[in-house]
Parts: sequence; C-alpha cells; structure tokens
Amino acid sequence: MRFNRRQIMNASLFSVLTTPVLQAEEKKAKKYKNIPAYFACNMESWWTDLPFMDRFKAASKAGFSAVEFWDYQDRKRNVNDIAKLCEDLNLDIIQFTAWQSPSLALSNNHKKFKDAIKRAIETALVLGAPMFTVVGHQTSSKHSQEESVKNFSKALTSVRGILEGSGKMMIIEPFNPVDHQGHFLNGSKDTVSICRSINSPNIKINWDLYHMQLTEGNLIGELRSGIDQVGYIQIADAPGRNQPGTGELNYNFIFDEIKKMKYNGYIGLECWPRNNNSEEAIRDLLASVYG
Repeated sequence: MRFNRRQIMNASLFSVLTTPVLQAEEKKAKKYKNIPAYFACNMESWWTDLPFMDRFKAASKAGFSAVEFWDYQDRKRNVNDIAKLCEDLNLDIIQFTAWQSPSLALSNNHKKFKDAIKRAIETALVLGAPMFTVVGHQTSSKHSQEESVKNFSKALTSVRGILEGSGKMMIIEPFNPVDHQGHFLNGSKDTVSICRSINSPNIKINWDLYHMQLTEGNLIGELRSGIDQVGYIQIADAPGRNQPGTGELNYNFIFDEIKKMKYNGYIGLECWPRNNNSEEAIRDLLASVYG
C-alpha cells in the first residue's frame, strides 16, 4: 500500500497529538494502581453477592490493605476464623460494630452495655482491631432529647476506665434523620459535645460524612470544628450512598482538606459500589483521591 504525502503528514500529526494523551493515561493508570493503605473496605457493603468470608479474599485481591465490618456477634461469624483469614491475607481489621441497640437513652440498658464493651475489647484483641463502633442512640418516648443525650453520656462515661485500661478506642457514630430516622444523635453537634465533656482519648467519633451531609451539610467546616474528637472517618457519596464520584460531593477537595487538618487515621469505605461494580467503584475512588 502506498501513502501520499498528506496521509503521511496526517499520520504523523495524529501520533504527535495522541502520544501525550496516551502517555498521560498510562501515567494516570500507574498512579491509580495502588489503593492507599488508609482505606478500610467495608465487608457489609462491598461484594454483597459473595459469602461473607469470601469478601475478605476479594478485598485483598482488589488491593485493599484494611477492612471493617459490622456485627461480630452474628452466629454465622467466628472471630477466630476472621482473624486467621485476615492474617493469611495480610489484611488489617480496623473496626467493627460493638453495640447497635438497644438504646442507651434507657438507663436499664447500661449494665448490659458495659458487659458488651468488655466483650468487644476482648474481641478487638483477637482481631487486632484498634477500635469499635457504638450506636445505641435510638429515640425513646420516655425521654426528651436532653434527657436522652444525658443518659447516653452516662453510659459512655461508665466504660471510660476499662477502655483506657485496654488501649482500645470506642467510636460513636451519629446518624441522619433522612434515611436513618428514629435516632437522637444526628450530625455532629451533640456527639462532639458528649465526647468533649467525657474528654477521653479512648472515646471519640466515627465521623461518617454521608450522615453529616444529609444532616447538616457544611462538611469541611463542621469536620474542622470537631476534628479533635474524630477517631475515624467513613465516606460515601450523596445521594445514593455509593462510592465517591457518583454524587454531589467533591471528594477530591474533601480528601485534600482532611489532609490539611492533619488527620492521619483510617477512612472507612462504608459505601455501596454502584450496580455492585467493585472495579468501577475502585476507579472512581482513586480518581477522587488523585484528581
């Protein structure tokens, strides 16, 4: 096949124009290759088509270094098996849920709560997890908001000593009133106030940006004002609670601001990959990290 001068020139021009683009894409692919070690993948929301234990294998294969999950007391789950599997896969377990309910607004639940925290500490030692989440802020018709917050704070204070002696951190996760109705801790304000009043390095906040966005907005301003009480951060885009890059939040900006706040802890990916497509979710996540 013979080429005329124009074809040769056009081919050369195409090469000149596309080579930088291809090089940039290749550089971006290399840049996005590794998932930052500070991301903890949530085993309840990722790979939901797989059996629970197989999700850890999927997380490791995908390139994650750390994981989180919810109820360790599920009868189908053996913490020793989970610990062994994660050790074999070189996955760090960062946190799990120690107390979901009943409500700590009711003082008759406080002894049960204290016993549960003791068990959670023992479990955290088995799993090698530095922290665990507590909810327990379901509303009660018997108490006002003020009374509920006061009783909740008393419950947390009652376990301060055993937490500080254990070296484990208990992180409180406030919810939002939009799709998590029926709770008296929504957004950051009351939870920050509770943690500051207790003033313990072992009782902090699981700061879920999805819940914060739906409750109060002003994500960066509120996080900055409460950063001294943050023990852990969780993320998801809004609306939808899918991976960063699928909603209205600018996570590239958010991640940059978090770094400026000198937060050096883990970030939990309590988000649901859109259409259960984990590969796309990871690409979107890394694009939000690296820009």
